Amino acid sequence: MSILTSIRRNSRMRRLGRWLEKRSKAWLYRWVSAGTSPAKPATPELLRGARRILLVRPNFRLGNALISARLIKAFADGHPDIEIDFIGTDTTAVLLNNMPLTHQFSLQRSMLLRPWQLFHLWRSLQHRHYDLVIQVADTSLTGWLCTKMSGARHTLGAQGRLATSYDWVYETATEDAHAYDVTTYIAKALQLPCEAKPWMVISEDEQHQAQKLLQQLSAQPFDVGVFVGGHLDKRLPLVFWQSLMSQLNTLQTRFIVLVGPEEETLRPHLEAYTGDYGTLAPCMPLRIFAACLKELPRLITPDTGPMHMAVALDVPVTVILNIEGSMKFAPHGPHDTVLFQPALHEIVLTLTADSVLTEAMTHAA
Repeated sequence: MSILTSIRRNSRMRRLGRWLEKRSKAWLYRWVSAGTSPAKPATPELLRGARRILLVRPNFRLGNALISARLIKAFADGHPDIEIDFIGTDTTAVLLNNMPLTHQFSLQRSMLLRPWQLFHLWRSLQHRHYDLVIQVADTSLTGWLCTKMSGARHTLGAQGRLATSYDWVYETATEDAHAYDVTTYIAKALQLPCEAKPWMVISEDEQHQAQKLLQQLSAQPFDVGVFVGGHLDKRLPLVFWQSLMSQLNTLQTRFIVLVGPEEETLRPHLEAYTGDYGTLAPCMPLRIFAACLKELPRLITPDTGPMHMAVALDVPVTVILNIEGSMKFAPHGPHDTVLFQPALHEIVLTLTADSVLTEAMTHAA
């Protein structure tokens, strides 16, 4: 692990970075909004005659990339004749594989130290001659710069603090609105069909690889997956996961434990609790990881990127939330269960709603 990666994954440095980001954004918002003319409300007429559109969402969180990806599908379904490009990040770019994109551009953290790379990106955008650039969320300063430096005929952004810097704006959600709704507000303004949920596309080959891997790990299919991870205060303590694994073994429920790169050091502590019915998944490429999720009847997870991946792939989830701020990210599908700071027995009780787990628990009793 590089020194920069170690610093980036340090909890204290992350909190410091978030504080500095908020201060710099507040200053920029005041500067940009001063002395500029109000933008016009977006209408479907913006798409009339458009040949090439750029979607801007350079965020390093997996969930935000998948939530924004729903807008790619909205354009593909509503205006398949328009070329769609996307600006994301190097860590999330692979999530957009197999999607109907003409070009995909990626921002890297190293661009802060190598600004000439950012200027090269802006030149590439200008050469595409966009009819419209849409900033999917106004929470990224770099995304705003890319929007302004793209050279597009029109820019579209949120009706928020940066509204006066755009040509057109779309209505934004209220403070307590769900995170999945952000793309629907844009789609509504442009009269595009858009479902309020993340989107991801797994290929047949990727699914086959996942099936083969899971068969190698267990002769019997898994009843549930458990993802151990989380960002900052969304994390749950190791002892919580160990206790849950012990309970699943008691119930004779076959489960697979998955961890992210930041939880690799926990492997020995989790391996000791797999028992007769648990399996600790090996490290795997992100898209194969996602394909493995798609094979599971249910996933137990905190508010994490894999939670949004499961939702995008129509996998029922049991979400364990640790902070109130996660409520706006929690899935709301008919088979999803959301628990706030639950006791262990509450999680187990919700799992009995699944027929496979009910049978396992009955057998164990």
